[in-house]
Amino acid sequence: MNGRIFWIMGLFLAGLLTVACGAGASPVPSAIDGHEDAPLVAQEHAHEVIPDTAIHEHSAHIPTGEGLNPGPAQVTLGVGPPGIAGSRFTDPDVEINLTADVVQWEVLDGEFIEVWGYNGQYPGPEIRVIEGDKVRINLTNNLPEATTIHWHGMEVPNDQDGVPGITQPDIEPGASWTYEFVAPKPGTMMYHTHSNTLVQLSKGLFGAFIVEPRGGLPQYDREYTLLLHETAGWYTINGHSFPKTLEDSLLKIKSGERILIRMINAGQQHHPMHLHGHQFKVVQLDGNLLTNPVVVNTQDIAPGQTVDVEITGTNPGTWVFHCHVLFHVTNRGAYPGGMIIALDYEDHTSYFEEQAAAAK
Repeated sequence: MNGRIFWIMGLFLAGLLTVACGAGASPVPSAIDGHEDAPLVAQEHAHEVIPDTAIHEHSAHIPTGEGLNPGPAQVTLGVGPPGIAGSRFTDPDVEINLTADVVQWEVLDGEFIEVWGYNGQYPGPEIRVIEGDKVRINLTNNLPEATTIHWHGMEVPNDQDGVPGITQPDIEPGASWTYEFVAPKPGTMMYHTHSNTLVQLSKGLFGAFIVEPRGGLPQYDREYTLLLHETAGWYTINGHSFPKTLEDSLLKIKSGERILIRMINAGQQHHPMHLHGHQFKVVQLDGNLLTNPVVVNTQDIAPGQTVDVEITGTNPGTWVFHCHVLFHVTNRGAYPGGMIIALDYEDHTSYFEEQAAAAK
């Protein structure tokens, strides 16, 4: 364990978070360019899949533009049998290969658990497309039981919705299935299993699905994606529990910067996320832009919900960002742990950096 992590564990043990647990605010309302290293992906442009399960920091420099929303009803699709590549279109803009696998995952240093993940990852790889893209996703089932994929929050054709017995048959072990649809309106969504969902989703079969506007993203200096989940008694952000979250989920900012954080709750419990030392603006809920953004410092995120928040660098330091249900910031009851990360200013040396440097 490095000095920085050791120090911050001691800080929490000393009682940094001594407030009582409770609900958050009223229930109002993550590299953009160049993914050449993405595995098992036939890429048509650089907005497709981000394989790294660590936090995703994006330099969001694409100019602001009005998005186009062709909508699934405005695109003519083929009428071939579902589940077969080419049944809806023969010229996909994005084609991605996914596998559903049993994985031994290190949730905390030295702590391995069995998860079920896409492409050997927990969470699965982040998928990024542009609205109006013709998307083809090929799934191969390497699990010991049947599975499917549901495109959560996305207005896809009914036979692509991924619900076994309702919109398609189960994908049996060893079998493959192809989903084809046109990416709908832009926003933060997710994909996850819809077979034996209580078990399979709890084991980790989910990932972020980001649809970018056709005219380009708004101007942010950085962008992050946080996937909240709980599995086997562990509370995780991007597949890890504190203090391991500080190795891959440290939110970086500089004074004056404006950053976007996309938060996705793929678990079964509410997570009121609270940021110390700042207010943040809630700008998107379930992939829908808010015409009247709400300014808060604690935002509850319900199971299945996505929330985008904007933070401006106005208060230099190192600031804790955590779930305010305090049992969720433990590792199987041991405090501190679980859903704790930090917002760290790169242009400011705080007690956090001083102690980390002294421990080296």
